[in-house]
Amino acid sequence: MKKYKFSFWLTIIAIGICLINLLGYDDKSILLFLVSPPFQIMGTHWFVENFTHPANISIEIKYVLTILFWFLFGITLDNFIRKLLNKGNRKE
Repeated sequence: MKKYKFSFWLTIIAIGICLINLLGYDDKSILLFLVSPPFQIMGTHWFVENFTHPANISIEIKYVLTILFWFLFGITLDNFIRKLLNKGNRKE
């Protein structure tokens, strides 16, 4: 049985949350906001002052950024764990 990595599972969860929002079960985008660091950054005063208000950014862009963030975070976590495991194997 193949073990799936964090990059796979975090991406699947992010896609699921985006689908929940798209289907209207998260009509206020609260769940999406809570699990999406890019979306949280868009809501800061700094982002509004330097770029644009989050209402001016399409929801599709927010979906793509959320999925991309969690995919990249998963890859980083997978690489970190792989390096830790390889370091542990070399000491033995």
